[in-house]
Amino acid sequence: MNNRAFTMSFILAAFAVMMVHSYVESNLERQKEKFGQMVTVVVAKENIKELETLDQINLHIIEMPKKFVQPGAGRKLKDFEGGLAIAPIQKGEQITRTKVTVIGSRTGLSRQVTVGRRAITVRVDDVKGVNRLIKPGDRVDVISIIDLGKGDPFLVEAKTVLQDVLVLSTGKLITNTVPGILEADPYRRGKRAKKVSNLTEYTSYNSVTLEVDPIEMQQLFLIEQRLGGVYLALRNNDDNAKENLDTATVREILGKNSKLARGSARGQQDAARKRALASPGGARGRGFQPTNPRTR
Repeated sequence: MNNRAFTMSFILAAFAVMMVHSYVESNLERQKEKFGQMVTVVVAKENIKELETLDQINLHIIEMPKKFVQPGAGRKLKDFEGGLAIAPIQKGEQITRTKVTVIGSRTGLSRQVTVGRRAITVRVDDVKGVNRLIKPGDRVDVISIIDLGKGDPFLVEAKTVLQDVLVLSTGKLITNTVPGILEADPYRRGKRAKKVSNLTEYTSYNSVTLEVDPIEMQQLFLIEQRLGGVYLALRNNDDNAKENLDTATVREILGKNSKLARGSARGQQDAARKRALASPGGARGRGFQPTNPRTR
């Protein structure tokens, strides 16, 4: 009797297991039809900060239905190892190509230069570079101080050489690209031997790169090499107007009624008259002797 009861129990248990297995299999089939096959996806193992390097420490692979995989999500760790997060990534979040980039030729400056134009770098400091508050993507006017008088302030002119010029980069910070640079970290080894220095608040630059046309490029080279460099004036990005500006002089600043300006003008006229008389083609050069009216 007991053997018969045991046999019946075993048969019923086996039947129940078969029914459960059949139900699970059919449910899995329905899930596959509805959500797709299980596939591997790269996700964040921990919270990843902006500009943090991606590697096996903060990434791992899980499986999920294909329907839940986000566009651009990676399937292998090597798809993202060595890349940089360009935005914060939360733990468990899928790693997509829209949030990762790699510093290299794709992020260089050449891709930012408009076809037919040139990138040229000018030196700046706190005064010449608007206290180093200029950022890539800003627009500036370029002013040059031209001194033709060897120290005479009345022969110095300020000229707005270029207007509404696009700033491509400030130091190493480039517009429309990763705001960071890779640097060696002496306190780390292996895959984390390099760290990323954030350039979003980078203000220690000594140069600014501008986008100009080829003729303007030549002018800026000449000014940089022979006329003492340029000054940059920051303007609103929505202000693209170009004014017809004359050069500024000390005489204009002082005004017509300035005694200093009038005295300088007379001095310059006297100096010009003396040079003309002393020249080979001048009156003295031709042997002319002024007549003393008292001796007539």
